[in-house]
Amino acid sequence: MDKNGEANINKVVNCNFCSLPFEKSLSFEYLIQEIEKISRHKEFLLSESAFRMLEKLEDVPELKKKITDLTILDKHEGLVKQLMMFVFNPLNCNEEITAAFIPFEKKPFYSSQKYKDTIGGGNKKIEIIGKEVEDKDLVSFIYQAYFIILDKVYNFKLPIDIPFTFKLLDHQNESVKYYNKNMDISYMNVKPIGKLKKLKHSEIMALFDRDHDLDYWNQVIPLDNFEITGFMRFKYNNITREHVISELKSDLLNKNTILSYDGYHRIQEKIRSLMDNPLVRFGLASMSETNNHEEHKNFLWKPIIPHDDFKHKDYEGSMYEQAYIERRIILTSDLKEVKQTRLTKTLLDNGISSYAVVPLVIEKKVVGMLEFGCALPGALSMIQLKMLYDLFPVFALAIQRSQEEWDDKVRAFIQEEFTAIHPTVEWRFREAASKILNSTDGNTSVDPILFSDIVPIFGASDIRGSSLERNNAIQADLSEQLEWAYDVLQIEKQVREIPLLSDISYKIRTHLKTIRQGLKAGDEVSIVEFLKHEIDPFLLLIKERDPELTGPIDKYFNMLDPELGVLYKKRKAFEDSLTLINDNVTEIIDKEQEKAQDVFPHYFEKYRTDGVEYNGYLGQSLVKNLTYNDMYLKNIRLWQLLVKVKIARRIREIQPELKIKLDITQLVLVHSNPLSIAFRQDEKKFDVAGAYNIRYEIIKKRIDKAMVKGSNERLTQVGKIAIIYSHADEIAEYKRYIEYMMAQGYLKGVVEELELEDLKGASGLRALRVEVNFNPAQSCKIDQKVLEKAVE
Repeated sequence: MDKNGEANINKVVNCNFCSLPFEKSLSFEYLIQEIEKISRHKEFLLSESAFRMLEKLEDVPELKKKITDLTILDKHEGLVKQLMMFVFNPLNCNEEITAAFIPFEKKPFYSSQKYKDTIGGGNKKIEIIGKEVEDKDLVSFIYQAYFIILDKVYNFKLPIDIPFTFKLLDHQNESVKYYNKNMDISYMNVKPIGKLKKLKHSEIMALFDRDHDLDYWNQVIPLDNFEITGFMRFKYNNITREHVISELKSDLLNKNTILSYDGYHRIQEKIRSLMDNPLVRFGLASMSETNNHEEHKNFLWKPIIPHDDFKHKDYEGSMYEQAYIERRIILTSDLKEVKQTRLTKTLLDNGISSYAVVPLVIEKKVVGMLEFGCALPGALSMIQLKMLYDLFPVFALAIQRSQEEWDDKVRAFIQEEFTAIHPTVEWRFREAASKILNSTDGNTSVDPILFSDIVPIFGASDIRGSSLERNNAIQADLSEQLEWAYDVLQIEKQVREIPLLSDISYKIRTHLKTIRQGLKAGDEVSIVEFLKHEIDPFLLLIKERDPELTGPIDKYFNMLDPELGVLYKKRKAFEDSLTLINDNVTEIIDKEQEKAQDVFPHYFEKYRTDGVEYNGYLGQSLVKNLTYNDMYLKNIRLWQLLVKVKIARRIREIQPELKIKLDITQLVLVHSNPLSIAFRQDEKKFDVAGAYNIRYEIIKKRIDKAMVKGSNERLTQVGKIAIIYSHADEIAEYKRYIEYMMAQGYLKGVVEELELEDLKGASGLRALRVEVNFNPAQSCKIDQKVLEKAVE
């Protein structure tokens, strides 16, 4: 439970309680007090009903005090129901999943009809999702108790949301849904037993630093010092879509999920839950340009119906081919009603009547297909498939990534298993492969592939404030779309008064307020859902009823992105600007890196995110039949600085082309102590080897957020290059390079020597910072002669 009232039950929770350590009881006392207040205000519509309820309660005094004998509830069932009408709106009985509970009991004593239909019943089972906790219900109750105590006793307000996700299983139809719930503690009271321990605000805040340690909480606020009476009201919210989409995205980010049997079936179960159809069958396939079916069968070829004997020609004229060519979803409500092909006959023979194929497209190229099938005709609809729309790009990326990894494996097998290796170190992998192939004793284990005594290089060109600009773009697009819809609704309101108009207009204003206050996790999704599922259908309805509004409504829909179904103007401008910057940075690095490899071969890899960073290593152990010299390291270090200048100037040149104002910051990390890297066979990548060397990796991940010591200033600044180092003797060399580059007109100004604030896991860092000259007398030409002259 953090400061927002959220708990992570996946943490290991310290909780030695075997039962609830406090007194608890049912009481209507605090509800009756509210009813008395209502009865005294004659202007209230319910005042007369409240007065009559109080009269009835006079004849049943046992309901006005603490209730320990629960048979009283059955004895006065009718009166209890009337009493609860002041808590539950009877008009919402069939809409809200809500119930009242005796404090910290699992079964309600009163609930809405929607609760009974949804959660109640012998075929339903609801449980808390989470791990590492033996008694999840008990832990949940203890968290709830602290919610109530902090609120009622210490006046420390928290969002009254139960910080867990609940899974609802229906054993009758095998469906799965997910819920969270809100807690109403209006009718509860907490009575301290004995002297109340006073706590400062800072002491309460300190508890949240150990949110998973309930034993520690109990030391500070002993639960047995309190008595809790009243009743609890919970409202359950269906979050199946949000929860399942989040889990599916996490699953698909794991590269092994769609490749493994268990992972594939987990995805199918989540698809069924999301589509609210436990009978849906799911399939997927990777599309290969080679059309090599044998390769498909061994890789990612998991159709709904296994048909290994199908050849490429069997898909000609089928829904697969149509979806592939037209790049759109092909849905068939009843396969018996369409032209019969070998594919449709096979599906029908295996009990599939309704069927859909979804092409997965990346950059206008189909990388894979998803299949959905059901035994019942008409069981699949385009609405159901649209609910999965946000997942299709994730599936596409997962399949593309898996395809790329598969291609790597194929190439590796063809060329002694080590094809996808940087050319500089390929020789070492060939040696390892030759040893295995020439083995006469059957030994197939690969010797560790390790390169020692090499010097790392690292540099980054990050886009400053990209997260903020992205959020601003999202907020701007959502605001403009909401405001446009609001204006259309106001025109309609002048024509005729529809009650729903006011409700939707209110929701729009609420969402606009949310956007102005800053989007939080989940806000964007909920607003887009509101626009797609409430605003758009309502505007289409208005258009049918009032032809005079056709113009404004058509303008609204015409401004939306045809594929995403939302306004994508500012976000597209941001993405285009970010891509333009990254493309230019990547182009320069790739071009200049080819020249640098000619100077001396070295290991080099780059990563592209909101900016571009690269990682490299130089040393004798990386090369064969060549002699390494420190002069090559000096060349590369100067090369780094010259490339940074070239990048800075290019990005300054393209500023007029950017739709959104973005710029870059640049840094170089100096690490003179040699280290070792080892190839990890499981990840197919190099990692630093040894505990000491890991510090270098930690620094790399954190230096972009480094602050100048004693200030609120970020080290990295637009128009400047930061050179970060640990030891003073490392930087003398760079000062010579800077002096040379200033003389040549590449850099200008005063060299700043800075001390940095300690980073987690890395302290004592220092930096040089120097300004790029954007008005040079000459271009930044990087060639061997320039490098050799500078390092002399």
